[in-house]
Amino acid sequence: MAKKKRVEEPPKGSPAWMATFSDLMNLLLCFFVLLFSMSSVDQAKWDAMAQSLASTFSIFQAGSLSFGDGTLLSNGASQLNNLDEYYNNMGESSNETDGESVFDETGKAEFDKEADIEEVKEYYEEKIEQLEEKLEEQINKEEYEQQQLENKTTATYDEIGELMEKYNLTDYLDLSTDTMYNYVIINVKGSVLFERGSAELMSSAEPVLAKIAEVLKVYSNCDVEVIGHTDNEPIYSTEFKNNRELSQARALSTAEYLIERNKLDERRIYYTGRGDVEPVASNDTAEGRAHNRRIEIRLYMTGKK
Repeated sequence: MAKKKRVEEPPKGSPAWMATFSDLMNLLLCFFVLLFSMSSVDQAKWDAMAQSLASTFSIFQAGSLSFGDGTLLSNGASQLNNLDEYYNNMGESSNETDGESVFDETGKAEFDKEADIEEVKEYYEEKIEQLEEKLEEQINKEEYEQQQLENKTTATYDEIGELMEKYNLTDYLDLSTDTMYNYVIINVKGSVLFERGSAELMSSAEPVLAKIAEVLKVYSNCDVEVIGHTDNEPIYSTEFKNNRELSQARALSTAEYLIERNKLDERRIYYTGRGDVEPVASNDTAEGRAHNRRIEIRLYMTGKK
């Protein structure tokens, strides 16, 4: 039997450690914003910049445009003249860190004191260090869980391979896993199960599926997904309008047989049809098209995603 570990696309979505990493980045951003708010400004250069901006943006026509709560720019971008006031008022909102406030009784920050600046720096450095440790723990945990999943999937893969050899099924199917080791894949050749353009199981297919059902019964606690695939040649049938409908009907016929044959729990068996959108070989040759006409049975180790 050809046991080939097929390369598949990794699952969508970000890993769990990304949430901790995002918190770390947000904290760093707040830290640098605070550093900026505590920095000293050359008043002469600041006045020159504000004056330059005011003169540059004063080309706006007088009218009903405003930046804030109803203040009109009837004389151009005159609000830029108040940048000094905006800047001096930065950091006046109330904030507390672990019960120790870095603000005075009036709620205004006194960042001009060197001791206060050092206190804020130490606080954020400690928080960043804690987040880094948490991130490292999360990554290590995920790596451990992934390794455990890989070990479990590989062991199941080997066990199913031995059962397939025992039941003399090596000529009818291929065995593989996905790249993340979430499931074992049993690929059954379509020519073994169905006539061309038909979704009705051939009588010769029943012994093969009966033995596969025996294997799946061993793993009754796992979710099973049955997926129908076809080649890219158009079909001419009054029963099915395209390959997707044909593949769905074939997947349903296979799933129903597996459920009825060994009384498998139908709540743990899913089916779908993918038509010709996921080929495993080139459709340019007859041999490649034969490989693409298949039923794929996925045995999930941790529940269907």
